[in-house]
Amino acid sequence: MARLQKISIIIVLLLLNAPWLSDVLGFKEPHPLHGESTIIEEPEFSFDNLWSGEFQTSVDDFSRTNFLLRGMAIRTRNEIDYSMFCERHAKSVIAGSEGYLFEENYVLAALGLDAISEDTVSERVSRLSELSMATGVPFLFVLAPGKGSYFREFLPKEYLQRKEQSVNRMYEMWLDQLVLKGLRIQDLNSFFRLDKEVFPKNGIHWSEWAQVDAINIISDALLDILPDSLRPARLMIDSSYRSTIMEGSDDDIEQGLNLWRNIPDLEATYYNTHWEDVPAFKRPRILVIADSYAWGLVNKGLLRDGYRDSEFWFYNKGVHGPNIVQKGASPQTVHGFSTKAEFEQVISGFDAVVLLSTDANLPRFPFNFGNNVE
Repeated sequence: MARLQKISIIIVLLLLNAPWLSDVLGFKEPHPLHGESTIIEEPEFSFDNLWSGEFQTSVDDFSRTNFLLRGMAIRTRNEIDYSMFCERHAKSVIAGSEGYLFEENYVLAALGLDAISEDTVSERVSRLSELSMATGVPFLFVLAPGKGSYFREFLPKEYLQRKEQSVNRMYEMWLDQLVLKGLRIQDLNSFFRLDKEVFPKNGIHWSEWAQVDAINIISDALLDILPDSLRPARLMIDSSYRSTIMEGSDDDIEQGLNLWRNIPDLEATYYNTHWEDVPAFKRPRILVIADSYAWGLVNKGLLRDGYRDSEFWFYNKGVHGPNIVQKGASPQTVHGFSTKAEFEQVISGFDAVVLLSTDANLPRFPFNFGNNVE
């Protein structure tokens, strides 16, 4: 009996000390979490911080968020809450009928409950039109689809009962203003509308196959506004196949829930692809200003293989591209502009600007682009 008590005490002590022991021994984190990173840097020691108590608090926060078994603990909590109470700990994730998963802003966009004033949209469109003329660079506006507007029949009933609904209000408002100002539009929202597989059941971004089609559609649209001497490479489709094992971002909401289980997915289409061989000097250099819907295109080689030395300004805040060393740095940091004239000079170095947004982000679109400097 005494031997069993000793073993029990040792096991309890090991469990209690597992966090710092795992860090000291350098073990890799099992089952890491998906989503936003919550890793905190190790606090720096100073006598002032120690005396004020700030150092002790920082060490406590560091230990709670960085310990090795944190992912396992959170997944276990999430699984229990999801299984027993249908509670989801992922930010803004809501469930519709038949198990379809949404993020709330896509539902609000579909029902027109997120609208800003038409005057605000008109002012933004005018500003972008003036910037295009000032720099001599053609702008292409890409209106991407949103999951809520495509799966309206699966939206949560409590949202469908809200007052002052106006279907796709922001999408219609932006479309009208862009047409009114005579700007070039690629309306992928309408293009994909008849295809119900544009969005996966457990994902929020457009399907992997739709991203491939979008790349080529955008490239075709740019051909009409680029000089004849320039043309982007196409992403060629070699073959297609169907699978219930999700690839890429097709189950990104499910991954963000951080559960132990695998939520069943619907069968989806996937392409085997390769980039057309177009010499680099013939490919245009473009700037992409967009939300997260552009990541699928970028990760498929859009900036490197489809175009030349191109850049993606994620939400107009972080710069990414094949030649960007400090990825995620602000446009001001990467290009060093501080005045409107310098900003316009940077923009004039591109052959075209592509501004892309899904309907859920249209209230923020174009993410303050054009107001980078006052």
